[in-house]
Amino acid sequence: MGVWRNWVGYPGQRNKVSHKVKTIKPLDFNSLDEKNPDLYVEAHDEVGFNGCRKTGFDRVLDYLVWAMGSKAAFFLMWIILIIWIIVGIVFHAPFNWQVIMQDGQSIQTYIWDTFLMRQQLVHSFHQNLVWAEFESRTATFRRLLRTVDIEKSSSFVEETKSECSSNEISVELPTEDWFDRMSSWLTEFVGSLTAVVIYWSGIIIWIGCGAIPSNAQNDPPFTGVTTGSNPQKKPFSDTWQLYINTAVAVHLLITSVFLQNARERHDQFVRHMLDHILHLDYAIESKLRSLSDDLEPNEEQVLVPEKRNKVLHAIDWYSDIIGTGIGGVIAIIVIVIWIIIGGPMGWSDNWWLIIGTYTGLVGFIDGFVLRNVYNRIVIRDQSIYEKCREKERTFFEEVGLPWPESAPEPNKTISYRISAFINVKCSTTSAVGVSILIIVGLIACACGLRWNTTAQLICNSPTMIIEGFFLIILLQAHKWADVKTRTETSALCMRRSTLNTFVQSL
Repeated sequence: MGVWRNWVGYPGQRNKVSHKVKTIKPLDFNSLDEKNPDLYVEAHDEVGFNGCRKTGFDRVLDYLVWAMGSKAAFFLMWIILIIWIIVGIVFHAPFNWQVIMQDGQSIQTYIWDTFLMRQQLVHSFHQNLVWAEFESRTATFRRLLRTVDIEKSSSFVEETKSECSSNEISVELPTEDWFDRMSSWLTEFVGSLTAVVIYWSGIIIWIGCGAIPSNAQNDPPFTGVTTGSNPQKKPFSDTWQLYINTAVAVHLLITSVFLQNARERHDQFVRHMLDHILHLDYAIESKLRSLSDDLEPNEEQVLVPEKRNKVLHAIDWYSDIIGTGIGGVIAIIVIVIWIIIGGPMGWSDNWWLIIGTYTGLVGFIDGFVLRNVYNRIVIRDQSIYEKCREKERTFFEEVGLPWPESAPEPNKTISYRISAFINVKCSTTSAVGVSILIIVGLIACACGLRWNTTAQLICNSPTMIIEGFFLIILLQAHKWADVKTRTETSALCMRRSTLNTFVQSL
C-alpha cells in the first residue's frame, strides 16, 4: 500500500473486520493487581475505520482532538476574545474587526468539525472491537463453566446477590476542577430547550432591529442620512448582517470548546470503564481455564458493516475524507491561496470575507454530515449493547446469578421529546440533501450579486444562524447518547464484577 493510500485509506468503504480475541492462559494472569491490560494492545493488527493502520499523522490528529478540549484551549480562546474586544474598543469596532472574528470562528468550526468527525469514527470503531471481545469472552465463560462443578459454590450466590444489590451504576462524568464543572454546566444549559428558545428569540429580535437604519458602509459624500442613492445609513444594511454573524461566531467559538471538553471527559470515562472490564475478564478467564485445564481459543469475532444505499455510501465517503484530515489539508491550501490573492485584491472587505464564506459554506454541509453519521453510530452502538446484554442475561440465568438492576430511564420531558424529534429530523439523509440545496441556492444568489460584500454576507448569515442552532441540537444529542453509553458500560462493569466474585469463589 502506497503512502497516499495508507493515509487516506478507502473512503466510504465499510468492510467486514475479523477480530482475534486473545486467549488468557492461567499463568498469564494470576491476580487483578498483577497486570493492567491495555485495550488497544490487542487491536494493534486491526485496520482502522478508514481501512488503514494508524500512522504518525493519525496520532497527531488524535492529539489535536484531545487538545481542543483542554484548559489550554479554553484560556487561548479567552485570550483571543479579550484581545479582539480591546482592538474593537480602540479602533471603534470597524467593519473588518467583525469580519476577523467571523473568519477566525469559521475556520475554527471547520477544523473542529474535522476533529469531532474523527473522534466519532475512531472511538466507535474501537469500542465496537472491544464489545465484540466482551461478547466472545461471554461465550467462553459459558463453555468453561459447564465443565466446572459450581454446586459447591451455591453458598456464595447469596453473597454475590448482596454485593450486586449494594452496587450502583454510575453515569456521571468525573469532575476534576472548576473547568470541568463549568463545562458540565454550560453543556447542560446550552443543550436544553430553554437555550433553543433564547437563541431563536434573539434571532427574531435581530430581524426586527433590521428596520432601524445602521451604517451603510458607503463612502462620502452622502446623499442624506437615510435618503438618496448613497445614504449614510439604511435599513437591513451590511452592518446589520454583521451584528448577527459576530454574535453567532462568539457563541460557536465558546460553546465548541466546552463541548469538546465534555466529549473528551466522556471518552476518558468510557476508556477507563472498558479497561477495568477487560481487567476483570482476564481474571475470570484465567481462573476458569485453571479449573478446567481448557486452552481452547476464544471465538473470533467479525464486525459486519451496516447495509447502505448509494446515498449513505456517499455520505460515508465524505465523512471519511473529513475524518482523515484531508478536508483540513484542503482548507490550509485554500487559506494559503486566500493570503496570496490579498495583495491583488487590495486587502478589501471582499477579500476579508472570502475565507469565512468558504469555510462557512463547506462547514455548513460538514455539520449535517456529522449529525447524520453520529446518529447512525448511536443506533448501531445501541444495537450492539442490546445484543451483548441479552446474551449475558441468558448466561446469568444458566449459572443462577442475580441479574443487576438497570439504571432508571430518564424522564422523557416535553423538552426531551421536542429536542429528540428535531435531532432525528436533522440527522436524516434528506436533511443532508437539503443542506446541499441551500448551499447551491446561496451560491446562485451570490453569483447574481457578483460576489460583492452583501452577497458574501448573505451566504454567511443563514448558514451561521442554522449552524449555531444545530450546535445546540448536537449538544443535546451527544448528551443523551453519552449517558446511554456510560449506563451500558457501567452496567457491564457491574455484571463482570458480580461474575468475577462468583468465579473466584469456585
